[in-house]
Amino acid sequence: MKQEKETKKLTLEEYQQKYNNPENIKAAKSFIFILTTLIAVIFITTLFFVVLRVYEINEIAGYVSIAVAVLVFIFAFLVPIIKLKNMKSFKTFVNKTNAREAQKYNKALREDIADKMIDLTYNTEGVGWYSDKNISKLAVARHGRKDKELQNALSTIYKTDVKKAAERLIRRSAVQVGLTTALSQSSMLDTLLMVTYELNLIKDIVYLYGYRPNEAQMARIYKNVIQNALITYGVSSATSGVGKSISSGIVSAIDKAAASANFVTSALGTLAGTLAGTAIESGIQFAINSTLTVIIGYQTKRYLVREYNLQEILDDVEVFTDDEKEEIELINSIKKEVRETLSKRPKAQPDAT
Repeated sequence: MKQEKETKKLTLEEYQQKYNNPENIKAAKSFIFILTTLIAVIFITTLFFVVLRVYEINEIAGYVSIAVAVLVFIFAFLVPIIKLKNMKSFKTFVNKTNAREAQKYNKALREDIADKMIDLTYNTEGVGWYSDKNISKLAVARHGRKDKELQNALSTIYKTDVKKAAERLIRRSAVQVGLTTALSQSSMLDTLLMVTYELNLIKDIVYLYGYRPNEAQMARIYKNVIQNALITYGVSSATSGVGKSISSGIVSAIDKAAASANFVTSALGTLAGTLAGTAIESGIQFAINSTLTVIIGYQTKRYLVREYNLQEILDDVEVFTDDEKEEIELINSIKKEVRETLSKRPKAQPDAT
């Protein structure tokens, strides 16, 4: 005798106990505002000192750098922040009053994401994020208004195409951050570069997925952007001292060994010491800053994957149990009977006296 196994759906109460985190959304929104303000302060401060340094070198170049700094602030800070703010996120923190609404909202968001992926693939050249095969399946499901097929197609895209594209974005940004901060040899410029690359990496990953993490998760991401900026500044300052110490140590050792040698030998020793100190300093900055970028990239990716998985689970949740459905149906029937009774009551006749 074959036993048929039925997959038991989670009830709303079970979903809440297992997946709902007690996070204050309003507090998270306020925290995001504070954190973005702090990032703006870091951005403006580093830009000011970079412009000041350029002005000290050349007055005309300093005035030109002011205009460049304004453009950098707009495109490297304001644009990513505004785009991230305007992106939608899935609703996965629910209760009895908004569970149905959240399911409908998430369904509409999935359809919107599918439309954007299809449009981007067919109407934009050179993107290459999503494979034609997977997008074709998504387009068929979307055209046929088959929600389950659309969910399956999206899940496949996220587990294959999007995963690979996100990893490419993270690797590329990590290498760029490592190289530019290693070559800049300026604490302020290193900090500015770190914030710029990380904000744009977060924006690119979110755009790739088509939705953003929730407010609490975005607050944690922005907190780490600030933390990484401070670490970058500290590393740049510290390694500068280490590099000079190593350089002077090597130069001193070579000078002692070549005390009786000619001037050319001494000059070569000084050059070798300087290059060695700079190479060690740059190597440390490359390793640390690229690692920090990889960490924040994967943190963003992990949050996005978690939210998509949660909304898929929520989509199959039974919002009401059978008992609760009967209770609601009874309440609605009572309300209906009351309305019908009131409508049948004869209207009071006015007094003829």
